[in-house]
Amino acid sequence: MKRISLFFSLCLSTLLLCGCVFPLQHVSPDPDPALSLRVSGSPSDSSDFAIPSPGSASSSDAAGALARQQAPAGLPVIDDPKLAVFWYAMADAEVFAFREQFGPLLEDSGLPFREFDAENDRYRQLDQIRDALSDGWNLLAVQLVDNRTADEVKEILALAAGTPVLFFDRVPDSALFADLLPAGRSDVGFICTSPAELGSVQGQMIGDYLISHFSSADLDQNGEIRYTFLVGDRYDPDTLTLTQLALNAANTVLAGEGYRLLAFLDEEDSFGFQAAPDGVGSSEAANALIRSDIESYNYANGNMIELVAAGSDDMALGALTALQAARCNLGDGLCATIPLFGIGASVAARTAVSLGQMTGTVDRNASGYAEAVLTSVRALAAGQTASEAFSALAGSSEDFSYAEGLLPVLRVLPRPFSA
Repeated sequence: MKRISLFFSLCLSTLLLCGCVFPLQHVSPDPDPALSLRVSGSPSDSSDFAIPSPGSASSSDAAGALARQQAPAGLPVIDDPKLAVFWYAMADAEVFAFREQFGPLLEDSGLPFREFDAENDRYRQLDQIRDALSDGWNLLAVQLVDNRTADEVKEILALAAGTPVLFFDRVPDSALFADLLPAGRSDVGFICTSPAELGSVQGQMIGDYLISHFSSADLDQNGEIRYTFLVGDRYDPDTLTLTQLALNAANTVLAGEGYRLLAFLDEEDSFGFQAAPDGVGSSEAANALIRSDIESYNYANGNMIELVAAGSDDMALGALTALQAARCNLGDGLCATIPLFGIGASVAARTAVSLGQMTGTVDRNASGYAEAVLTSVRALAAGQTASEAFSALAGSSEDFSYAEGLLPVLRVLPRPFSA
């Protein structure tokens, strides 16, 4: 009996030892084929971490072995990566423009992927993330519904314990980062463009244009440009930052060349911008605001609006419709053209710029976002940390900027777009 007990004790000790030295790897269940979009073809040759096409067992084994050799100690490698992309609202004009750039790159990536639409509902997004994790999606790219606090980020990280997460585009302000990331989570990163960067690029565009076209833009020849700036929510801190930086940048250019600063339509209004009554920056809201403005500020009164800027292309296009109703910005070379600037570089805005109906827009660099997300999830799947992935991206392209901080944050740099 003692020999039998000793035999079983030795067996148990051996099993426990093996479990510590060679732990069993948990493999997520393959998502329902009806839910995932699998694409054929190989990943981009420019990627540092090639993910084999789904269904290729030998390629998967080889890639997994290579990734394990490259992975830093202690970081898990995902042999069968599957990407879930969560959009805050597909009906949003800016999201539509983003997806125009994401779509082709996702389809060419070789990764199984699925997109989710939260329809601007935070709790719907949390449910979608919970379901995606349950279905085996093991890489998450999240465009937050609620980025005004850090609460949704914390909830998502609690749900996705052990699963790499990239938050992109809509992220909390960096002031909220201090207690955001749990200790030991090196597989979480933030990919974003700051409102300050967007505003600065737009303001620089405005200033440069006015320096070159001041005489024609100054309709009443009084030496200053009468402007309005259209935004959605006047209480949104990102809106305030973007607007202030745009005006500051434009005025800096003007002052540097000896011109007077921009003058807001309503001299008694200290805000310096107009907000949508319902707080939603839509084309309809912008159209209504400009139509109302033109009733007071027009050619007949000798005080016509001389510049319109907007916090989004959607609002800029709504303003364009109102200006065209007043026989401006028709792009025919005959009528007056009020300088008009947006943000987003949507297809409609780029078309309006090419037709001479809009002056310019800020390209949020959606293709840069797509490249950053896809390259980073490959690196995370191969066992790299978010910091390592971001550092490599910033070193390889002028589209990105990365500096060590409280959290790994990759900046995607916006670009001006004009005729």
